[in-house]
Amino acid sequence: MRHSFPLITPVLALILILPTARSLFIRPFDQRPYEQQHWFETRQDTLPDPDPSKSATSLIIDTFQNPLHNDLGFWHGTGENLTLHHEPGFMRLFPNDPDQNFHTQFNTHECFSLIPWEDQYLHVVFEGNEEFTVSLNEHNAECNPARSPFPGVPDSVQASRYIMRTRSGSLDNGDDDWDDSSKLGRPKMPVKDGFKNDTRDGGHQHPAWATRTELFIPLSHFRINKNRVVSVSFTGFYTDEPITLYRVEFVPHVPHPSASNNYFTIPEKLPTGKLILRCSRPNSFAFGIDDGQPQYAQQVMRILDEENVRVTFFAVATGLRDRSTNFTNFYREMMRKGHQVALHSNTHPKMESLPTLHEIDDEIVQSIRTLRDQLNIGCTFNPPITAWALTLTVSSTARYFRPPFGTVGVRLRQRLAQYIDDPYIVNWSVDVEDWLWENTTTPERQLGAFYRDVARGGNLAVMHYLNPITAGYLRHFIRHVKGLGLNVMRVDQCLEDPNSPAL
Repeated sequence: MRHSFPLITPVLALILILPTARSLFIRPFDQRPYEQQHWFETRQDTLPDPDPSKSATSLIIDTFQNPLHNDLGFWHGTGENLTLHHEPGFMRLFPNDPDQNFHTQFNTHECFSLIPWEDQYLHVVFEGNEEFTVSLNEHNAECNPARSPFPGVPDSVQASRYIMRTRSGSLDNGDDDWDDSSKLGRPKMPVKDGFKNDTRDGGHQHPAWATRTELFIPLSHFRINKNRVVSVSFTGFYTDEPITLYRVEFVPHVPHPSASNNYFTIPEKLPTGKLILRCSRPNSFAFGIDDGQPQYAQQVMRILDEENVRVTFFAVATGLRDRSTNFTNFYREMMRKGHQVALHSNTHPKMESLPTLHEIDDEIVQSIRTLRDQLNIGCTFNPPITAWALTLTVSSTARYFRPPFGTVGVRLRQRLAQYIDDPYIVNWSVDVEDWLWENTTTPERQLGAFYRDVARGGNLAVMHYLNPITAGYLRHFIRHVKGLGLNVMRVDQCLEDPNSPAL
């Protein structure tokens, strides 16, 4: 689950002290004070938003000179307990979870327009980990960080598909650091540890790459509203190799393919699933209820019957195949009553953390097969069926997928799009935080979390029925929403899916 942080006043002392530091190493437990307020910090020396009617040549976003702010004057930093190390000129990240992320912002309290650069390329110079997701994040419709969701929906690409490598020597252009490997037909490599002393910056060490690793990603590959953008982010790390970021910018051109850059060309944009955080239908509200404990299923059914509302259940396939849970009969009955049942993986792993596409595919395919076999939720396999060469035609009822733990990276989005036509990847803008509070001495804080996110504008919820107290709170959640004049419905209905049942 993703953590939600309250809106708090920026810590002035931290802002004044940290930017003067020569080097900054932030461990997860050190990170919390300014991580909680980072999105809401503002600066007086920021650049104004450009005139969207005018073209632009380039835009430098971040050269990592400051530990807290990028070159535009806005916050950059990490979330989900990602450890980082900063020195002037670079930011080194130490990921160990695909939920961890690093954002560099365009603006905080307003939407930023990328229209002047829409024909350009996102250029990133980095070193190390190449297995990650690059996202361009859309602001919410109100361009207001106090409204939910914030940040809004991203579109993402896989970094490793856009890498250009060019040979480059050390920063002083000397050749002493290069060995004679090329005489043996191998690429030249830097000796020692890849750094050499350079006194031009107070004795600071600078990298001397055997190859310069760069990304060139067309902004057209990010399918979001470019009139309201909030940040560039790096996330979806599924290995624990560190990554060092040196430069993030927009540039108008890509180097011409040549032997020196391995004849680099821009790859095609791969289809990806559509990430959903909120309902689109006016005055609607949807509950996405993930699997729970079988003994509380009848309690949930009774509340939904008595409140006369319909919801969407996201079912884990292993539970459906386990006859002892009786989940198959339960969900068949819920479908008969008009509720929606949708995909939630096969075994409930953090799918973006899985090391191979084979494992991600297995979670998707087994989930689709199980809903077809156990609940007759329609999909057809076009024969012949081989282990990893499947062609699926999936009906609209099986287009909806909730990723376990809400963890979403581009590999998951791409693989879902391979098996499902135009899949919806359904996360949320309202979190009841049952995963945090249900087994504590203050389970009522689930009510507070729900009321808070609804007040911020969220209208798509996540909850489970793993605990009798949480299951009982479902009635309170429903009545609170009804009291606000919102109509409770299934996820496909709240997204105005033309194939969903009439209201």
